[in-house]
Amino acid sequence: MTMIAAMFLAVFVHSVGEAQTKALPTDPRDPLLNQGPKEEEIAEKAMVSTQLPAVTEAALQVLREGGNAADAFITAVFMQHVNDFHQVSLFGAMTGLYYEASSGKYYAFNAFSDRPLADRSEVGDPSKVAIAGTVRGLEALAKRFGTRAWASYLEPAIASAEEGVLVTSFMYASNYSTMERSLAENREAREFYKPDGHLAPVGFRWKMPKLAETLRKVASEGADYMYTGAWGQKFVEEAVERGGRVTLEDMASYEVRWMEPVRFTYRGHEIIGEPPPGTGGLIQAYSMNILENFDLRALGHFTTSPRTLEIMARTFGRVEDELRWTLRDPLSFQIPSEVWLSKEYGRTGAEFARKTTTHPGVSLAGSKETAGADGGVPLLARQERDGLPVLGSNHNVIVDAQGNWISSLHTGHGGAPGVFIDGVRATGSGMRGETTGPGRRILAGVGAVMVAKDGVPWLALGTPGWPPQPIVEVLVNIIDFDMHPKDAADAPRFFAFLNNENVVEIESRISEEVREGMAAAGIKLNELGDYNWHTGSIQIVWRDADGKLHGVSDPRRLGYSAGY
Repeated sequence: MTMIAAMFLAVFVHSVGEAQTKALPTDPRDPLLNQGPKEEEIAEKAMVSTQLPAVTEAALQVLREGGNAADAFITAVFMQHVNDFHQVSLFGAMTGLYYEASSGKYYAFNAFSDRPLADRSEVGDPSKVAIAGTVRGLEALAKRFGTRAWASYLEPAIASAEEGVLVTSFMYASNYSTMERSLAENREAREFYKPDGHLAPVGFRWKMPKLAETLRKVASEGADYMYTGAWGQKFVEEAVERGGRVTLEDMASYEVRWMEPVRFTYRGHEIIGEPPPGTGGLIQAYSMNILENFDLRALGHFTTSPRTLEIMARTFGRVEDELRWTLRDPLSFQIPSEVWLSKEYGRTGAEFARKTTTHPGVSLAGSKETAGADGGVPLLARQERDGLPVLGSNHNVIVDAQGNWISSLHTGHGGAPGVFIDGVRATGSGMRGETTGPGRRILAGVGAVMVAKDGVPWLALGTPGWPPQPIVEVLVNIIDFDMHPKDAADAPRFFAFLNNENVVEIESRISEEVREGMAAAGIKLNELGDYNWHTGSIQIVWRDADGKLHGVSDPRRLGYSAGY
């Protein structure tokens, strides 16, 4: 065993207990520590699918000890704030879906960030500040569904921060980029990331004593510590000093929202998604209401059929154009959800997609714009969409032995530019959100999904990044093309017509016929290589006809599924 592998093994065993380890990596090149294929897991009672082995095993241990899906999820999120530090933030944002088996009820919760109310102060710019919701959201989940003492949720994360987390190549690259781009000016951040003047190397432990102390305070004082307690007060002072506008009253008034999910059907399958102000549920519903009017199976998969790819791209383009400025915070704006959920309106969208193609016999192949000869930078290479990096975040899917399900994303998007306090990166958000009126929640394309049969979930999935289009593609793979969920997650993915550009960004495992067909249709293709992690990292759990649970993780990142 190499030194690096031995170091990782020691950290992993300590984090989750030797009795619970399985398939532990013995080589730093193991897929569990890198991008690459992951194994499908099958279990009888419970299943966890998260971004990292240590996180999955910590959540699974909670389930083994009698905790439920909410308990395991809260533990996992705090663990990810340490072990996946480069992707998420303790002062970040969170949304998701929860299915309560005892009542048969679905809940949508939104703990995404709010902009401060502009007229509470006259100093600074409120649009520079995002009041985070993750810890408040975890507190709300614990109060409504949790069964364990609050401090117990943080114990694994505190131990991990004290002893040091494994630095993977994935984490190292992200840390390097973060320091170069957004935190190089912050002395406290430099000392945290570079305790001896350098980033912790790949395969070594990165100790986080300041973050451990912050987590201890959250364990003892609750979520209030991050809002009206000592950390919250420090944040207000530093955010204002850096040109933002926020008050302790803004921090104290933050509330988690509980809402009815978006519900729709696709080819007879009942699908539950997230409601506004999260934009993903309605984007997914409207997209699939349009696609339902096409026989995609007969046309062929979008990686081999230019007709299917064009239909899906034009569908996504229509939905992007229509919902981009009309999906807002429902506390301030009217949201015509019933229109986008309407099957009749979906047929109108399908007719639009059909009739915005070229005339028969016309080919635009060879044009400079279509061929991409201008040397423009691909959208995903710019790594942002509406100010949101098309990367980062964690999505967790957990099912417990009692039949409770949770599918939820948490991410950054809290704070103000350049802020880093007591081990917490709180660098703000460039996403849209009002600074006046009752609804100031930042708008995010979050897209947790559950698919139900007879009202009970049989499949749940989600992804970091910009979820709506990738989630639709994976559901189309499963429902239209009968793909095994593991293959559905592995299949090439694409983004279409983002940022009002006539471009399809697609992974390169496509046929030459598709390339030629897109050129003829006047749609520019930007190929992203065979696998590109900016297209998301799907976590999926499902129950088969025999009642067994299955879990898979996307090969594009470091996901890991396990159950018992």
